[in-house]
Amino acid sequence: MTDQQPLSERLDEIRNYVALLTPIPDMALLMDVDERTLRDEIDDRTSPVSLAYRRAKAEVALKLRTRDIELADAGSTTAADNVADYFRFMGCEE
Repeated sequence: MTDQQPLSERLDEIRNYVALLTPIPDMALLMDVDERTLRDEIDDRTSPVSLAYRRAKAEVALKLRTRDIELADAGSTTAADNVADYFRFMGCEE
């Protein structure tokens, strides 16, 4: 690994990788950081890295759910099944 900016100064890069659905091992490799270090930062719910990662992940999930709802409205049975699953999960989270 090379000397680079601290992860807390690379939040846009992290958000961009999450937006592209990049798995953590690939993200670490592309960012040239130790995977364990990246995972530790993501696991620390108080760190800016974790907040950026989780917020970006929530934004991607919202975008995917929105698209599934649009497709379900257009008649896609697979999307309708996905939407039903989202609704059931939402109920479990309450």
